[in-house]
Amino acid sequence: MKKRICAGSCAAIIICTAFTTSLPANISAADGYPVNVTVDANGTKTPISPYIYGVNDGGYLDDATFTAVRQGGNRYSGYNWENNYSNAGSDWQHSSDTHLITGFDETLAKTPGARPIHLSADAAANGVNYKVATIQTAGYVAADANGTVSEEEAAPSARWKEVKAIKGSSFSMTPDTTDNYVYMDEYVNYLVNTLGDATTSSGIQAYDLDNEPGLWNATHSRLHPEQPTCEEMVSKSIEFASAVKSVDPNAEVFGLALYGVGTYTSLKNAPDWTSTYSSQYNWFISYYLDQMAKAEKTAGKRLIDVIDLHYYSDAKGDNDCRVTNCMDNSHASCIETRMQAVRTLYDETYIENSWIGQWCQEYLPILPTIRESIDTYYPGTKHAISEYNFGGGDHISGAIAEADALGTFAAHNIYMAALWPLSPYIDYQLSAINLYTNYDGRGSSFGNMLVPSGTSDMEKATCYAAVHSSDESRLNLVLTNKSMSESQKASISLDSDVSYQSAAVYGITEESSQIQLMQIVNDIENNSFTITLPALSVVQIEISTDAFTLIGDVNTDGAVDLFDAKVLQKYIAATPDAAISLLHADMNLDGRVDIADLSLLKTELTSNITPVETPVEFEQSNTGKWKIKDDMAGKTLTCTFGGEGGYIATIAYGYWDTSLNDGVGAWVQDDTTSFGSVTFNGSKEAVVSFEVPETATSLQLQVYYYALYDAGIGDAIEYDISGVTLKSVTYHETESK
Repeated sequence: MKKRICAGSCAAIIICTAFTTSLPANISAADGYPVNVTVDANGTKTPISPYIYGVNDGGYLDDATFTAVRQGGNRYSGYNWENNYSNAGSDWQHSSDTHLITGFDETLAKTPGARPIHLSADAAANGVNYKVATIQTAGYVAADANGTVSEEEAAPSARWKEVKAIKGSSFSMTPDTTDNYVYMDEYVNYLVNTLGDATTSSGIQAYDLDNEPGLWNATHSRLHPEQPTCEEMVSKSIEFASAVKSVDPNAEVFGLALYGVGTYTSLKNAPDWTSTYSSQYNWFISYYLDQMAKAEKTAGKRLIDVIDLHYYSDAKGDNDCRVTNCMDNSHASCIETRMQAVRTLYDETYIENSWIGQWCQEYLPILPTIRESIDTYYPGTKHAISEYNFGGGDHISGAIAEADALGTFAAHNIYMAALWPLSPYIDYQLSAINLYTNYDGRGSSFGNMLVPSGTSDMEKATCYAAVHSSDESRLNLVLTNKSMSESQKASISLDSDVSYQSAAVYGITEESSQIQLMQIVNDIENNSFTITLPALSVVQIEISTDAFTLIGDVNTDGAVDLFDAKVLQKYIAATPDAAISLLHADMNLDGRVDIADLSLLKTELTSNITPVETPVEFEQSNTGKWKIKDDMAGKTLTCTFGGEGGYIATIAYGYWDTSLNDGVGAWVQDDTTSFGSVTFNGSKEAVVSFEVPETATSLQLQVYYYALYDAGIGDAIEYDISGVTLKSVTYHETESK
């Protein structure tokens, strides 16, 4: 098993280039709780959908290695593909505006369907082949970008264009923006002719029928003020799915996109559920699937390929704080609860602390109940979870929950899944996805065939195992340690006809969201070995029939560093005393060692730079204002502010520019020196970085606005800026690791 070091930052993942094969310093092999891990590689092999490692479109595709992307959310219910205007609903003052094309160049912004066109290009640039776009079915889309839509302007009014599934006349590649209608079959036709159909790499592979309809009357009360009914969901699904299939029969259609368990059960107590259907079906999902099966018989073809159900954990810690909302990374109960919360999806013995655990036990565990409905009412229907989150994006517990969720999706035949980020700080969740899709920074991924596995203590340790259908000499095992205080001594036993020799342990710990090569085992005997994991960690164990070779470790001292480059340079120059390992020195794996290998090693070493932070003096000059010491010109400063987790602040800097006014100078503080709104993370910090202009003196930082968004009133509550502190200012120099 030959592995190369990572060339700098591979998406959100960095493999340490310097490591030892012994345990990290903070782990004692003599301590920790024991757990037995079994893997039956000879057992039933179940295919894993390649599309469960997805994310919702929001600029994240280059932050990790994803396999699918969905373009959806509240904004897309009111998206007008003809003019690219959209409506925010209650998320932001029911504003119709150009938010969805912010930052687009002028040409693209004026192009019909700019959002899915941009999605296609972004996905192609990042190697994502499965794309889901949204079809608008709620009834109306934004007619203009004139801001807030009042209650008096609710649809139908001049502020809206009516949505129709079928145009009923010839399509145009230049849609008529002067009429009162927007047609969905014309939209699909436009995308097929612009990007290609669903069978092409640039085309759209699937269409979601709008977004969270059970909430339309709350989130989009200006375009759909009445509570949706069960019959409306069925009739619209048939009508709009038929429109999509009539234009692109190869495209998959996702039905429902329900927001949570409250809509799974009764479409949020839809008017006709209790009066008409509750006595016939155990929950709304069964009713919908039954109606879609009947619709297929009538239409002569399947209309809904995938049932789409969103899932945001409702589990709460002992302070009644929902794990998806908890920003306090010191709250032990929330952390513990988050790491167990995935069990509501699959474990019949687990009851979470939430209204679901209290009132919905007949539907638990959730995924087997959904599968039973599919098998009973509409066999062959795929299951997507196109929005989900368990919280903790900036904490190791979030990585553990995310890794558990992905393993659960694999184990329960989920077809497509896409993380919905709940804050800008999701490094741990992104790394957990990379733990499955690119754990070594070289594209190595979890296997595509799940095999049976288990642990002796599922509360503390969960595991998922897979082999590769094309190469069973490699076995992957994802293993968690959910203990907050104890290391884990894992005794791993592999039941396989294959004889394995080595294991490389790649993991995420509380110390860092970056994936690191933590341990190597090169002496597996009788397909059994033991590893030790630190408290609060999740690892991907690559188990191979070959010995592990760290490519780049030319002098075989257990580290890849500048000493290896020096030795390799001497070897290539034929220096007599240059002793190297040819196996380790073959950087490009072409079977020979030459100048190309040296060049590659130097490139990777110089691109792997660690910043050295130098503190900078500052003093507070007034409330929300700080002066920075001079002589910072040309340096890149990182400023860490303190505030309440989840709050936002508007922060800017200003300086005296000595080059202005013919050398007299002038004060500069405008849009170019503003950081806009920044959000304080779970550690109650907000970090901004900027490069100080070469002509700057008298540098100053300033906070203008400090607030917390209140979903209850749909607006932000402003607080005194004295609640914001400047904790540190540093500038960066660099040195090679």
